[in-house]
Amino acid sequence: MVNFLLLIENFTDYNKKDIDRGNTPLDIYNICCCIRETFCLSYAIRKNTNLYLFFQNKNVLIRFEGRSLRYLSSDERSQALLLQKALEKAPLYESAYTDEWMKSTPGIYVKKFSNPDAFVLWLKLIELKNILCISNSISASEIPFLAHMYDLPPIKKFSEFNTPSTFFIIISVPSHINKPLINFLYSVVRVFPSMLENIVLTSLNQIKSTEDKILYINFRIDQQESTKNLNL
Repeated sequence: MVNFLLLIENFTDYNKKDIDRGNTPLDIYNICCCIRETFCLSYAIRKNTNLYLFFQNKNVLIRFEGRSLRYLSSDERSQALLLQKALEKAPLYESAYTDEWMKSTPGIYVKKFSNPDAFVLWLKLIELKNILCISNSISASEIPFLAHMYDLPPIKKFSEFNTPSTFFIIISVPSHINKPLINFLYSVVRVFPSMLENIVLTSLNQIKSTEDKILYINFRIDQQESTKNLNL
């Protein structure tokens, strides 16, 4: 199972009329591109993939579950409308339980947290063993709050990962701005610094856009799956 988590600082409000008029906000268009590259094949949907979108300023998490996803096609309109329906559900979320999700449409679920630390708590509770944080650049000046840690998260080249599909893959949107990822790491240090033991940092700075990073990662995973099947 392949899991992507996209960290998004905020989003532009929009509605169905905006989409029908072709006035999709640029940030929403970029998110739709990421959804398309995560799931859409030529004539099918990737069933073994989950996509999480975490909007940090709203503390809203949206899950796209490949095996049960319906109504998603490769066009921007369908993606934007499905996303808009999910975002509209977020204010209705009232659960105090970290394991509950609100269904938006088939295969798309919504969860709302009280604060960013509660989101980190949820990640801790699902017991992730391998977390891969992808950035355009990794600089000590950007993450000074890690300086006091005895063991910094290891930094590896993406080419060194033989099985990227085994990782929970985290990417900022847009990819050239590190702030969402830095905010996430800061919450980890504040809430559960032990999670750093399961985090690896890597850079894909030669690939500019987030959707192209996802496309490349899926290509690498498909290559490895094909090689594995040939060797069986």
